[in-house]
Amino acid sequence: MNDSLWSRALRAADARGLLPSRRLSLTPRELATEAAHRGEDRLTQLVEGWYYPASYGQIRGVLTDEEAGRIVTALEAQTEMTKTDNARAQAITPASEYVPKLRVTYCDLCGRALTP
Repeated sequence: MNDSLWSRALRAADARGLLPSRRLSLTPRELATEAAHRGEDRLTQLVEGWYYPASYGQIRGVLTDEEAGRIVTALEAQTEMTKTDNARAQAITPASEYVPKLRVTYCDLCGRALTP
C-alpha cells in the first residue's frame, strides 16, 4: 500500500512539473523538499507523517493510510485541473496572434467599398 500511494503521489507531482529531472537519484525527503521549493508541501507531509514511519520505522506515523490516500487523491485531482487549465490556455489564441477582421463599409451613394 505504501509504495503504490507514494508512486501515485510522485506521478501527480511529476505531471505538474514539481520534481527535478534527476529524481531517480533522490530520496523521498529530497523529492519532497524539491516539490516544496516549487510551492507544493503535501509531499513533505506524506514523507514525514506517513511514508517514512511506515516504510522504515514500521510504525504508524501522524497520518493514517486513509489520510495519506486523501492527500494523494487531492494531488491527483489538482494534476487533472492543471492539465485542463493548460489545454484551455493552449486553445485560446494569444492576443499577439489575434488579427481583427476589418469591417468593410460601403458608400451610401455609390455602394463602393470605402477604405479605412
